[in-house]
Amino acid sequence: MDASAPARGRDYTVWWFLGGAALVTVLFYRDFIFHPERLLYGSDMLFEGISLRRFYVDEILAGRGVPLWVPHVYGGMPFVAILPGPIFYPSTILYFLLPLHRAIGWTFVLHTFLNGAFGYFLGRSFRLRPASAAVCGASFLLAGYVTSHLFGGQDGRMFTMTLIPLALGLLNRGLERNEFRWFAGLAFVIAAQTFSAHVQMMYFSCLALAAFFLFHVAFRIPRPASGEAPWRAYVRPFAWFALANVAAVLIAAPQFFPTLTVLEHVTRAAGERGYEFAASWALPPQELTAFVLPDLIGSLPGSYWGQNPIKLHTEYLGAVPVALAILGLSAGFGRALDREQRRIVWFLAGAGALGVLFALGAATPVHRIAYTLLPMMSSLRAPSMMLGPVTAFVALLAAYGWESALNRRAAREAGSEDGTEGTAAARRPPWPVLLVGGPILLLGAAAMLNPQGLANFARLSWYPDGWPRQASAVSIDALRLNGLFLLAGFGLAWGAAWGVARHRFATWTLVGVLAFGIMDLWRVDVRYLRVQEADAALAADPVIEALYENAEPGERVWAPGLAGPTPNYRPNELAYYGVSSASGLQKFLLRPYARLVGGITPDEGLLRNPIVRELLNVRYLITPGAQEGVESIAEAGGRHLYELPAELPYAYFPAGLEMVDDTATAVARTLEVSDPARLTIVEGRAGGGTPAAGQGSASLVRHEPDRVVLEVEAERAGLLAVSEIHHERWKAFLDGEEAAVWRVNTAFRGVEVPAGRHELTFEYRSPPFSLSVWISLLTIVGLAASILISLRRRPRGSEA
Repeated sequence: MDASAPARGRDYTVWWFLGGAALVTVLFYRDFIFHPERLLYGSDMLFEGISLRRFYVDEILAGRGVPLWVPHVYGGMPFVAILPGPIFYPSTILYFLLPLHRAIGWTFVLHTFLNGAFGYFLGRSFRLRPASAAVCGASFLLAGYVTSHLFGGQDGRMFTMTLIPLALGLLNRGLERNEFRWFAGLAFVIAAQTFSAHVQMMYFSCLALAAFFLFHVAFRIPRPASGEAPWRAYVRPFAWFALANVAAVLIAAPQFFPTLTVLEHVTRAAGERGYEFAASWALPPQELTAFVLPDLIGSLPGSYWGQNPIKLHTEYLGAVPVALAILGLSAGFGRALDREQRRIVWFLAGAGALGVLFALGAATPVHRIAYTLLPMMSSLRAPSMMLGPVTAFVALLAAYGWESALNRRAAREAGSEDGTEGTAAARRPPWPVLLVGGPILLLGAAAMLNPQGLANFARLSWYPDGWPRQASAVSIDALRLNGLFLLAGFGLAWGAAWGVARHRFATWTLVGVLAFGIMDLWRVDVRYLRVQEADAALAADPVIEALYENAEPGERVWAPGLAGPTPNYRPNELAYYGVSSASGLQKFLLRPYARLVGGITPDEGLLRNPIVRELLNVRYLITPGAQEGVESIAEAGGRHLYELPAELPYAYFPAGLEMVDDTATAVARTLEVSDPARLTIVEGRAGGGTPAAGQGSASLVRHEPDRVVLEVEAERAGLLAVSEIHHERWKAFLDGEEAAVWRVNTAFRGVEVPAGRHELTFEYRSPPFSLSVWISLLTIVGLAASILISLRRRPRGSEA
C-alpha cells in the first residue's frame, strides 16, 4: 500500500481489500449465514414486502410467468405497476434458488459486501492510489445510513444506495476517457436502480449524477484548440450522458412503463400532495449531530427522543471517515493535491453540503427551490434520503484526505519540501481542520465527559419548552461511548495521516485506522441487525390453516385493525399465505375501488358500509379479540376467525338493472341499494347500448391471478355481475369470442351472456408490459454489443 509501490504491487491491494470486505461481511452476518433456519428481521419486509415477493415467486414457479394482477390486495390490483419490490433486480435470481426468506437475507449480505467493492471502485475511478481507494471502500462498507436500513427490511433503498458509488465511478470514467462503454455501464446501473423499485432514492441518486455531470462540463472540459468551435467539446459528453439515461429508461421499461400507464387509473391519499407532503420525513436540524454522535438524539424505538414519529435507522458516518474527509477538505485549500483533485474536493464538499441542506426539507430554502424547479418532486417525500448520495460523497472525500497524506509523503521522498505546502505551513494546522474539526471534537469531549449535561442542553436548547421526550439511561451510557470513539477515531486518523506524511509511520498503518473505523461503524450498525427463527415468523397459524380448509377461490378475508390489546394481521401479511384480502397496504388505490370505499381508508369504508363487504365477496372476518355472542372458527394469538353469511354469490344474474351515465351517480346509488342481487347499478357508455336483466347461475372453474374462468348457465340472456375489480385491461371472452366488459356497482365487472351454457373467461392483458420487455431486451443487446465492440477496438496494453 506504499504510495511509491510498483504497478504490480498495487494490483494486489484490490484483492486484499475485497478479501477483507468479504471477511467483515461474513462476520457481521454470521448469526444469519451459519444458521439456515433463520431469517433477517425487517419490520416492513416481514409484514409487507415478503408477501408480494412470495406471490411473484410462486407464480413464476407455477409456470404462469410474471403475474400482472395480484388478487390478494384491495380485492385485486395491477401487480408490476404498483412497484411490489425489486422483482426484476439482478439479485432476485436468488429468490428461485433458495428458500425465499433466506434469499432475501442473502441479498442484504451481498450488497453489504458490494458497498465496499463499489466504494473501492469509486476511489480508483478517480485515479486515487489503491490505499486511498481502500479508505473510500471501507468508509462505505458499513456506512450507517446504508446498513441501518436492515431493521426496516428496506432492501430497495439499500440496493439503490449500494449502486451510487458504482454509478458515480462509471460516469467519471466515461467523462474523463471520453469512451461510450463507460456510459453504457452507467445505463445498466441506473436501470438496476430503477429495478430496485425505490423511486425516491433512485431519483435522488440521479440528481447527484446530474450535479457531477454539470460540474464536469463547467470546470473540467479543456479549452478547445485554436480555430475549433467551442461547442464541439461539449457535444459528445452531453450526447452520451443523455443517451445513457435514455438507455437506462429503456432497459427498465418493464418496470417503468406499466407504472407510468397505471397512474391515470389510481389515486393517492388526500394528504399525499403539496409541499407539506413532499417535505415530510425530512432530517430534523437537531439530528445533524447523528453524523458523529448517533446516540445524542437516539435512533431505534426506545432510545430515540427526537421529533420524527418513528426512527428505524441512523445517519452515522463514522469517526474515521469524517476525520479523513475533513483532511480532504483541508487539502482542497492547499497544494497537497493537484489542481484537478482540488476541484473534485470542492465539488464533493459543496455537493455534500447542498445535499445535507436538501435533506433538512422545509428547514432551509434548498428543498423548496428544488420542489419548484425539478420535475416529480411534488410526488416524492422524505428529502432525508438525499443522505444516500451524501454518504458516498463523504467516503470519497475521506479517500482524498488520505491521498493528500500520501502525496506529502511522496513529495518528501522526492526531496521536494514544496510539495508539502511549505515547511512553515506544514507546521501549523490548516484552518479547515480547526474550523470544521474543532466543534466536532468539542462535541465529542462533552459527550464523553458529561453525556447527561449534553443531552439536557440539546433538549432545552433545540426543542420547545416542555418537550415530552428525553434521553434514556441507556442512551446516556451509549452517548459517552460515542464521545470516546469520536475522539479516538479523530486522533487515530489524523495522527496516522500526519505520521505517514512525515515518514514517522509506515503506510501499512492505514490497516489499523481502517480496522478501527470499521469496528466503530459495526458497533452502531449491529443494533439494526436482528435475526429470527423463520418458522416462528412465517409458519401458518391455526387461523391461516382454517382459511386454507374453508375459503373457496374468489372469497375474500377482511382483517381490520380494530382497537384492542391484541394486534391483528398487518394489511399485506395475509397475502404471504395466498389469502385474498379486501383491504391491504399499497401507496396507490385503483379509482373504482377508492370510490367504493368512499375516498377514505379502506378499513373505514368496509366498516361503515356493509354493502361494500358484500360486493367484495368478504366471507371471513378476523378480529383481534373474541366477538360476543358469535363462535369463531379458529383462534391464534388472540386473533379470531369468523365466517360471514354468504348473502351474495361470487357471480350472479341481478333481477334488475339501473343504468346511470356518470360515475358520481353510480357511486351514490351503489351505496344506497341494500340488495345488489335485486338491483345492480351499471354505468352506461355513449353508444354502448343497454344490457338486460337475465336469469341463471355461474360457477367458478379456475381462478388464477391473470385468468378467471366461469361456467355460466343462462336461462335468460342478460348481464352477469362478477365480484372482481374492474380495470380496462381485463378482457372478457365468451366461448372464445371477445365480449364487452361493463362496470357494475362502481368497481366490479359485468358481461352480457346469451341464453344457454357458456364458458366465460377473463384475461388480464398488458400490451405496455409486453412491448416494454422487448424494448428492454433489444436495448440490453445493443448496449452489450457496443461494449464488446469498444473492447475489441482498444489497443493492446491500454489500461483496463
